[in-house]
Amino acid sequence: MQPSALFRPAAAALALGLLAACASAPAPTEQMALARTTVTRVAAAPATAATAPADLQRAQEKLIQAEKAMAQQDYRMARRLAAEAEVDARVAETRTDAARNATNLAQVQDSIRALQDEIQRRSPR
Repeated sequence: MQPSALFRPAAAALALGLLAACASAPAPTEQMALARTTVTRVAAAPATAATAPADLQRAQEKLIQAEKAMAQQDYRMARRLAAEAEVDARVAETRTDAARNATNLAQVQDSIRALQDEIQRRSPR
């Protein structure tokens, strides 16, 4: 028997095995659960809807698309969209935190100015 006669069936079996492995990617149930939890948690904060509505809406839309992809058993797409939904939700949360921190900073700076003014008024000249 020639070596090429053994090589062809082995190569074909390997190729079929690789195709089967790619086609049978597991469902991203953990990624979906994490994305759902993150989007729900971020959406529950009223400040997020006011501060980062576009990011929050984008996260919710991608989560819906991910759930549709899961239903169609397109697990690669579902995994990607779930990850994107989670990131978009975290971006919305970060924008909200940044806005809250900027407000707090402005309040502290106003307090410092008021204290400095008070010190100036009370200091002898």
